[in-house]
Amino acid sequence: MNKKPKYNNIELDELIASPEEICPAMYQYYRNLKNRKIIFNQEFSSDVVETLILPLLEMDNDGSNAPIEIVLCSIGGSVFDGLILCDIIDRLKTPTRITVLGYAFSMGSVVLFAGKHNPNVRKVCYPFSTALIHDGECAISGTPSAVKDTQEFYAKINKKIEDYMIKNSIITSAMYKKMKTKQWFMTSDEMLKYGLVDEIL
Repeated sequence: MNKKPKYNNIELDELIASPEEICPAMYQYYRNLKNRKIIFNQEFSSDVVETLILPLLEMDNDGSNAPIEIVLCSIGGSVFDGLILCDIIDRLKTPTRITVLGYAFSMGSVVLFAGKHNPNVRKVCYPFSTALIHDGECAISGTPSAVKDTQEFYAKINKKIEDYMIKNSIITSAMYKKMKTKQWFMTSDEMLKYGLVDEIL
């Protein structure tokens, strides 16, 4: 029987020194944390608190002012779990670079609108990096009144996201309305053109 890795009560140095005890993804994640680099290569879910938000807050508030990097490669996920990250990025006090490695789809693309007016944040991507903006998906069930209430709430959230994207990019309201019902895929050149990133590496 394979021995299951245990992360609780293990010193970070000990964890990194024994890569055979953990999977390659976890090894790289913890190894890079030591260098103030946070790898986010997953969907947005409640785990984002422990894997991205808390490490980011700790680094931003440790008083060192040493640069931080977020390596982003996400297919999307829950907007309710991801939007708080945008609030945090907008308020970062430490020089931080967000690097799109591969793709930033759906909620992942919303993150790229964060930090637009924060001089401490810089967003970059690679020539083959891509992004996807779309209206998202949801499933609602319940009583007619509950469904109606939920639809109204989702409409408010969607409007807040729309306003946020327009405020933090070169995308106009008319352009957003035209494209929001489509799968708006962007190449790296288009990501740069519309202000989702500041530079193509």
